[in-house]
Amino acid sequence: MNVDLANYLRRMRERVQPEEIGLVSRGARRVPGLRREEVSALAGVSQPYYTRLEQAQIPHASPSVLLSIARALELSQDEQEYLLRIGTPEPAAKPVEAVTDEVSPHARALIASLGNVAGAVLNHRCDILAWNPLYHRLIAPHLDVRTPDSPSVRPNVIKMNFLDVNVRVLYDDWSLEALHNVSYLRFIAAGHRSDTRFAELVGELTIKSPEFVSLWTSQRVANCTDGEKVLNHPAVGQVTLKYQTAALPNGHLLKVYFADPDSPEDAKLRLLGIDPGMEEGGRW
Repeated sequence: MNVDLANYLRRMRERVQPEEIGLVSRGARRVPGLRREEVSALAGVSQPYYTRLEQAQIPHASPSVLLSIARALELSQDEQEYLLRIGTPEPAAKPVEAVTDEVSPHARALIASLGNVAGAVLNHRCDILAWNPLYHRLIAPHLDVRTPDSPSVRPNVIKMNFLDVNVRVLYDDWSLEALHNVSYLRFIAAGHRSDTRFAELVGELTIKSPEFVSLWTSQRVANCTDGEKVLNHPAVGQVTLKYQTAALPNGHLLKVYFADPDSPEDAKLRLLGIDPGMEEGGRW
């Protein structure tokens, strides 16, 4: 059985309206979106086969079939990649050293050298493994600066955004931030289906946050690796920052927040970086 694939296909089918793709709707529709027979016809696969996919009776499909279905459902590039991940057999497990949470000296040196850029090293579950002082002061000054070094209290970006009120109030549009977080988490989860700690993260958020549950069940998918965020920071006020995520060795990610040089936003980051009222591990 492949419940993830079945649920995703059903959700994507329901969001496509017939008139949007030039189909003439005949008769009343009991549910929104396309009918299964319409998807199968558009994708060039048999209706019984597509129905079995949606009913989780077939664990996997070939990439060519999934790509045909993706085109029929007008999936984005990220959604298509997600469909391929959950719809094909999971690749062999990576060696343990490829998914370690140990941050390399080079990665630590990198974030320490970023200057007026807030940087952190994350693992694929979005646990913060290391951060520079500016990232700490920007995102979580209420936490001890040493928390990334301790697995038992290590911050997690997604958990903080849903469960930590100090972080939630940072975002000028928290609902949009929450959507981006969950869309990204679901996208990443498809590549780590055997990771029990990933499943535990989703389980904890499901228990503790109804908002997370609503977004998670919407099946939205996006690889949110760059863009802009508007923060309402208690020390420097409203600041609009660009962000970028890049891959590092060992399966780690580098996440940075930055501003255009010599801009008002850049000045606020510099002020935050030298703020004399910030105590290590303390509060503003």
